[in-house]
Amino acid sequence: MNEKLYSNERYPEFVQMIYDYVIHKLFKYPDYKFRIIKRKKEVNPNHMVLGYINFQKQIIALDIYTPKKRQAKSINSLLRTIAHEIAHIQKPPYRQRYRGRYITRQHYPVFYKQCDKNIEKIKKDPYLKQYFRQTE
Repeated sequence: MNEKLYSNERYPEFVQMIYDYVIHKLFKYPDYKFRIIKRKKEVNPNHMVLGYINFQKQIIALDIYTPKKRQAKSINSLLRTIAHEIAHIQKPPYRQRYRGRYITRQHYPVFYKQCDKNIEKIKKDPYLKQYFRQTE
């Protein structure tokens, strides 16, 4: 069933609508724009970037297709990636001394707690909760 739903040529437009709803209405970041990562060939799934954020240009980019077969990803997967990228805005990277050097901490325990909070907020939304398994 999901293959027919996501194999439509209008799938990128649908992802854009969901992105706009989550970023602009649910989390209230109106300045951030959406970009699709376009790959020309298959990628090793172990070294693949699911999404990234550019703070200077205020762009969030997502890969909306699977790495090998280039099929459309599930909306659940995309929502989780969006929640992760939003957490980068809420808990930005910082520099820290570690063993005599400065390192940039991007993913740390407080950051992952924020990701979980973002996912819970998305799950509570009446429109978006349909894309997650119901645990009741």
